[in-house]
Amino acid sequence: MIKQSEFEQPMKKANIYLIGSIAAMAGLLFGFDTGVISGAQEFLFKTFEVGGASIRGFVVSAVPLGALMGAIVSGFFAKELGRRKSIIMTAILFSIGTLSAAFAPSLLSVVIGRLLMGLAIGISAMVVPMYLSEVSPARVRGTIIFLFQLAITLGLMGAFAINLTFASWIQDTATNWRWMFGIGIVPSVLLFLGMVFIMPNSPRWLMLKGRKEEARKVLQYLLGKVDVSSCMDEMEESLRHEGDKNWKLLFRKPLLPLILMTFGLFVFQQLSGINAIMYYGPEVFASAGFGEKAKFLAQLFMGLTNVIATVFGVWVIDKLGRRPLLFIGFTGMVICLGVLSFCLGSNGAYATLSLASTLLYVVFFAISLGGVPYIMMSEVFPLKSRSTGMAIASCANWLFNMLVSFSFVILVDKMGGMENVFMLYGICTIVGLVFAWRYVPETKGRHLEDIEHNLYDGKALRYIGNSLEDKELKKSVAAFALEKEKEQKVV
Repeated sequence: MIKQSEFEQPMKKANIYLIGSIAAMAGLLFGFDTGVISGAQEFLFKTFEVGGASIRGFVVSAVPLGALMGAIVSGFFAKELGRRKSIIMTAILFSIGTLSAAFAPSLLSVVIGRLLMGLAIGISAMVVPMYLSEVSPARVRGTIIFLFQLAITLGLMGAFAINLTFASWIQDTATNWRWMFGIGIVPSVLLFLGMVFIMPNSPRWLMLKGRKEEARKVLQYLLGKVDVSSCMDEMEESLRHEGDKNWKLLFRKPLLPLILMTFGLFVFQQLSGINAIMYYGPEVFASAGFGEKAKFLAQLFMGLTNVIATVFGVWVIDKLGRRPLLFIGFTGMVICLGVLSFCLGSNGAYATLSLASTLLYVVFFAISLGGVPYIMMSEVFPLKSRSTGMAIASCANWLFNMLVSFSFVILVDKMGGMENVFMLYGICTIVGLVFAWRYVPETKGRHLEDIEHNLYDGKALRYIGNSLEDKELKKSVAAFALEKEKEQKVV
């Protein structure tokens, strides 16, 4: 744990990324525990003689179901325990869930283990981006938070590599899937040790709890400055606004638009069909014409592509901004889903093209919907409402993740094939593009307190991250003022 005297020392830029990397270890577990089922399920279901589509869908969706429960309680833990202790708690839950699944004597034990993993994911998926946003300087905040998404992709690729390895090395179908699950204990322990011995508390959470002197020392450590009075003043100003003292305020202006926007981003993230491919990748590639070993290898290529594209996203997120990446991503995904749908309907005639369209789809997802929703939800909510608002947004992520993972096999059966299901995802993605263009603000390079000030100053949602010099922002402010004047006249 960081000693008090160390807070006085200037923090090197490398240390900022060290903090981001350790906290993002939760993202590695997120990716691994969601992705490992794609290869393990075939052998798992053979071991316990599971055949029904509904039961299979439930086992696969156990993680997002647990994550939904975790998202619901994540706001409470983030506020009461604090960001750092909440992440430590998730490391413990990850470990217990991993061991429960790896040593499961029955299918029920596997489900319980995956529910615990999901619970940990649901809490960490909200708390980690919040924590990273609160300890990162504004100029690199998007990059640091995107490290969480990069860690998710590394976890997914690791899961796909583990699936391929143990499916090839261990022929015993009653044993290989246990090794696939069990490897997850390594990042769980590393996350626990890193959070306990290296990471500081969030200065904004310390201010929220009235621990001003501790917050000052953490800020001095993070910013490398002796005088952090201006930052302290900005945080104190943000605390004057009424936030989650009354959760009902989240469903009124000016907070309601934030809820709808962040909730909507996660809805379209899931309805793009990304987790249908991540959870059922081997089945999708088999349908496209790949053989038994080739389908696992194709999924590993997909995981590697996901990592490389996310690295690019980390590099450009604070250069291009959030909105441009969303527009590029949505547009590219729509085209790729259309091509993939065509290939899946050709009875394996275009296997290479189906792989290419899937890899490009993953690229467009990784640079946009993969990380931007996490960044947006950690940036736009005011300090006092941040934990509750982010928890609600996270619920959308896991509710629709569970819906997609549970319904995929059923939809394939009811809609006459995978090609029709992916066409449906493409239509949903078109709607998502329109949604992003109309409602998502640009927050690149803006201080959290500036965004909050713009929100309470009555600026329209799409422009709360813009500067006052922007013409469009001036128009929106003028329109808002005119609307308020009319309301006063009516009263």
